[in-house]
Amino acid sequence: MFHGLTLLIPDKADPERDAVALTWEAGGGTVLRLGRFWSPPDVDRTRVRLYGNDTFCLVLAQKLGLSLVSPPDDLLLKVDASLVKREVRGATLEQVASEAFPRFIKPLVPKVFRAAVWPGPEALAEECRGLAPETPVLSSEVASLRAEARGWVLDGRVRTCAVYEGEGSVAEAEAFLATVARAAPLPRTCVLDAALVEGRGWALLEANAAWGAGLNGCDAAEAARCITEATTAA
Repeated sequence: MFHGLTLLIPDKADPERDAVALTWEAGGGTVLRLGRFWSPPDVDRTRVRLYGNDTFCLVLAQKLGLSLVSPPDDLLLKVDASLVKREVRGATLEQVASEAFPRFIKPLVPKVFRAAVWPGPEALAEECRGLAPETPVLSSEVASLRAEARGWVLDGRVRTCAVYEGEGSVAEAEAFLATVARAAPLPRTCVLDAALVEGRGWALLEANAAWGAGLNGCDAAEAARCITEATTAA
C-alpha cells in the first residue's frame, strides 16, 4: 500500500503519529523521524510524504520543494447554510469589535490567534495584540454542542469516522460528513469535523489538512491513505 514511499514525521513521541507510522511500515513504506527538520535528509522528493504539526510540515515542504494539499480556509463561507446550521460570517478584527458578544471567533489563517468563545472585545483585543486591524477572521454565534466527530475524506468519500467528543451516533455523523464531502469544494483529501448542535443536528465545524490532523479515534490505516495524497511534488 505504501511501498516505496517515505513518511517524514517529528521524532517526538506521539500515540497518534506512532499509529500512523506503524500502519505505514506494515504497508511496506519507510518512516523517518526527524528532529532537525529544518535540515532534511537527502530523500527522493517524489516519494516523500509529510505528517506532523504545521511548522514541521510547512518548513519541510519549503525545503524539499513539496506542495501540501489543504482545504480552503474560508470553507464555511463557501458551503450551503444548511450544512453549517449556525450564523457564520467573514470579518476583520476591527469589524468584530463592534459585534454583540459573546462570539466564537477564529482566525481565517489557522493559529494566528486562539480560536475561542470570547466574552467581549477587550479580551479578544488582548489576545490579538500586535495583529493588524484588517486581520481576517471567522465570526459565529455561540452554539451548544453535544458531540464532535471527525471524518477523513479521500476522493469525495469518508474513509474513516469517529466521535471524539461527547455522545452521538457515529453512523449519523459519517452520513452527514459524506453529504458535505459530496457538496463542498474540497481538495482531493482533507479532514472534516462536525458538531452535533443542540436542536439543529449535525453541522460542519471546520476542515483541516490531512497532513497535520490528529486521528481523534479514526482508523490509522485509512488516515494514512489520505496522508499519502496530502503531499505532492511542487
